[in-house]
Amino acid sequence: MKRNIQLFFFIVLSMGCCYGGKAFAEVVDRVVAIINEDIVTQVDIEREAAPFLNKIASSGHSREKQEELIKKVKGDLLEALIEQSLTQQEARRYGISISEDEIDNAVESVKARRSLTQEEFEKALSYEGMTIEVYRENIKKQLLHARIINVAVKSKVVITDTDIQTYYNNHIAEYAGKKKHHLRNILMRDREEIGEIKRRLDENQSFVILAKQFSMAPNASDGGDLGLFDISNFTPQIRESISKLEKGEYTDIIQTAQGFQIFFIEDIVLDGNRTLEQAADEIEGILYQEEVEKKFQSWLETLKKNAHIKRML
Repeated sequence: MKRNIQLFFFIVLSMGCCYGGKAFAEVVDRVVAIINEDIVTQVDIEREAAPFLNKIASSGHSREKQEELIKKVKGDLLEALIEQSLTQQEARRYGISISEDEIDNAVESVKARRSLTQEEFEKALSYEGMTIEVYRENIKKQLLHARIINVAVKSKVVITDTDIQTYYNNHIAEYAGKKKHHLRNILMRDREEIGEIKRRLDENQSFVILAKQFSMAPNASDGGDLGLFDISNFTPQIRESISKLEKGEYTDIIQTAQGFQIFFIEDIVLDGNRTLEQAADEIEGILYQEEVEKKFQSWLETLKKNAHIKRML
């Protein structure tokens, strides 16, 4: 399991939720990991594993497979809790702290987003088997984690114009847009009658005027305007006929399920095309997140390398 910032975020938010202390009354507590001056206990693991274990129990897997999945879940959670402990220790080392006012503001923000009164909020926590005190402690850990990442990782990420240009060049197809055709059509039931229309088009008469006068399609009053299309979705016959043409040209007579048609190429555009300048902010965001993830993983590995960690699970 890849342990990244998202996993840390989940662990911080889920600490202590979903299950109350009574659920672990029969669990024999013991230390399962030592991380410098901190510890992870069996109860910590069982608390975090509980929702996963319930899913595994109802999965229908064989006993052997369930035991394999349980072992993996607990191992992954142990590593995540070790990494969480290391980040919390770093926060203390940097002198980072979270005030009660900041926790209050975060809680109020959650209540506002969910349109909950204080009573409704406390009932929701109770339903999840969590006290307000435990929830506030979780919020504190979340805020601490975000702040230490800002200080130790994000502050060291720099994305240059050259980085953005290189990414754009390497993903040019994504920003070049998709070729689309702005089409008009004339639809008629009779082959001879549309043949006459084709002859008049060949004499350079206006497609728009002829469509308004003779087309049986609902869009006749708009000069046969069909709009913008990705012709790769058309039938092979229509697609092949249109793909050979340039702006201002029209197809031969094509027999379709609706009747006989002639298609006119009003325009050919690149829909979604974006220049480097237009895509720069998006690319910077992509590169920033990628670089934060890389530096975060590197930072974690350095913390682990320099820490005293003993696993006993």
